[in-house]
Amino acid sequence: MPNIGHGGRGVHMNKLRRIVFNVALYITIVGIIAIVLFLMILFVMKLNVSALSGGSDKPICVVIDPGHGGEDGGAVSESGIVEKNINLSISMCLKDYFEMSGIDVIMTRADDRLLGEGSTVGEKLHNDFPKRLELYNSSDADFVVSIHQNKFTSPEEHGAQVFYGPADIGSERLARCIKRSLNGLLQPDNEREITKAGSNIYLLNNCANPCVLVECGFLSNPKEAQQLDTYEYQRQMAFSIYCGAMEYISNSKADTASPAKNSLHVITDH
Repeated sequence: MPNIGHGGRGVHMNKLRRIVFNVALYITIVGIIAIVLFLMILFVMKLNVSALSGGSDKPICVVIDPGHGGEDGGAVSESGIVEKNINLSISMCLKDYFEMSGIDVIMTRADDRLLGEGSTVGEKLHNDFPKRLELYNSSDADFVVSIHQNKFTSPEEHGAQVFYGPADIGSERLARCIKRSLNGLLQPDNEREITKAGSNIYLLNNCANPCVLVECGFLSNPKEAQQLDTYEYQRQMAFSIYCGAMEYISNSKADTASPAKNSLHVITDH
């Protein structure tokens, strides 16, 4: 058996150090490039947002509604994953993306609570929807994004689905943009179509502003439930929704006729 000796081991260690250094350097450079590209995208989107504001002092404003909260946990997976927590986490990520683009954000909730007041859980639940609807119909809001999770009897069902309100034509367009972004960035095999809200979806049916409800996935599907419970996937989901909303903003026509409301509220086909 050959004796490498101290000199041989030193050469071997030097080669190993160079390899480690080169790998670390490569990872660092790639990371810096990714950060620069992300900041450039945000800068361009911020310019588009400023242009679409029509030069007015009023910035674009979005309402984000993390569904459920407090005593109302929403859907629960077999493993105990609670919907309200996922809704809030995705919504807070979405809030960050919008604000980095210069968009004002109104959160219906930023912690674990119901909006409705009352001395009993029943009273709080009864008063919750009207409080949310006040924010949905805020004169400052250009559109509304509600975040929820789905649940079904079959554990095979999976994938995000987008519902839209019937009152404003912008709702369907916003839904299509978000659906397209979800397919392109996160769920390429998702064949679920956007769906007009039925009468059972109170908030969408009573919202005067463009509004959508995004069911991000199925907690009844064990694999998808585990994905939805990770911060990395929550962040990816939020970014996909954000990119779709930004496409909607970019495609919207400037409404010069009504200075009280900005461009997103009146959209016409040509």
